[in-house]
Amino acid sequence: RKIMKIGFMKRIVYVKLALILMMMPSLVKAQGDLAAFDLKGKVKQCTWVNHKAGCIYQGFSKDANKEVLLFAQNGRCLKWNGGTFVKMGGDALYSECSRDAKGRITSGELYTAYYNPGSGEDTFTYNANGKLAKHTYEDAGMSIVTTFAYGTDGNVSSTISKIEDYNTEKTSTIKVSYTVQAKDAKGNWTKRLARRTNGSSWVETRTITYYPAK
Repeated sequence: RKIMKIGFMKRIVYVKLALILMMMPSLVKAQGDLAAFDLKGKVKQCTWVNHKAGCIYQGFSKDANKEVLLFAQNGRCLKWNGGTFVKMGGDALYSECSRDAKGRITSGELYTAYYNPGSGEDTFTYNANGKLAKHTYEDAGMSIVTTFAYGTDGNVSSTISKIEDYNTEKTSTIKVSYTVQAKDAKGNWTKRLARRTNGSSWVETRTITYYPAK
C-alpha cells in the first residue's frame, strides 16, 4: 500500500511537469536540457513561480505553483524540485532519458512497475529553429499532446494541448496565448502573461541565476 501511494504521488508530479512544459513559451539555441525548459546561457538555477500549469488539471494550489530547477554548467538538469532529474531507482523524475546530438532531451521515462501509477513517458520534438514543436506525455491512464506556435519575434504565441483520459475515455483541449512582459540581461524571459481562450489569465515570473562567465 505504501508503494502504491508513492507511485500515485510520483504520477501527480509527473503529470504536473507535462503540463508545465505544455505552457512554455519560445525556446532558443539548445544547450543540454535548457531548451526543454525555455532557458539559454549558463543557467545555474531557475525558480518558476505561478506557472499555474499543474493547476489547470489538478486544481489550484499555492504549493503547486513553484518549480525549482538546478542545472550543471553543461546545461544538463540535475534536480527538479529537490529530486534528481535522471536516476534509476530512488527519488527521481526520470528513470532514464534520451538526448539528441545537440544534447537536448528527446524522451524521459519513469518506471515504477508495469502500469503502476507513476510510470510514464515524455517525448520532445524540436523544429528547424531548435525550438520545441511538440511535447507528449503518456502513461497507462492518460495522454497530453501539446503543439507550439511562434510569433515573428521568436516567442511562443500560443499552445494547444489535447488531453485524453484513458479511464473515462473523455478528451479535452486547452488553448493558451502568451505575451512576454520582461526579460533579463541574458535574454531569458522573467515575466509573461498567459491567457486561456475561456478568458482566465495569470502572470508568471521566473528568477534565474547564472554561473560566472569564464
